[in-house]
Amino acid sequence: MKYRFVALSIMLAVLLSACGSLQKKATLLNLGDTKEQVLSVMGPPDDRQLKGENEAWQYCQTGAGFGYHDYRVIWFQRGKISGINSYKSSRPASSCVTDIRPIKWEDAPNTTIEIRSR
Repeated sequence: MKYRFVALSIMLAVLLSACGSLQKKATLLNLGDTKEQVLSVMGPPDDRQLKGENEAWQYCQTGAGFGYHDYRVIWFQRGKISGINSYKSSRPASSCVTDIRPIKWEDAPNTTIEIRSR
């Protein structure tokens, strides 16, 4: 009985430590960070899509919660972070990578720099 409790406690600790790790990593990123900074924090992306000077990297975590996958989309414009979005998938019998959504470029964050004369 004692061993069963220890084994259950270890399994629970491992499951809970995995929860939110993708979110925790993403909080270390800031607008304007470079791709190199993202790679050092998040590692290589699970999916990468390009359109002109824009790029979107997607990361996924399997088993992020009870029955769903957790995703982060990191948007780049001219090689720097312009935004970060997230979504979840709970399709039965799916894997993290097979449920990655195609990028909708109309959802990309807009970056506008205003230039004023002085």
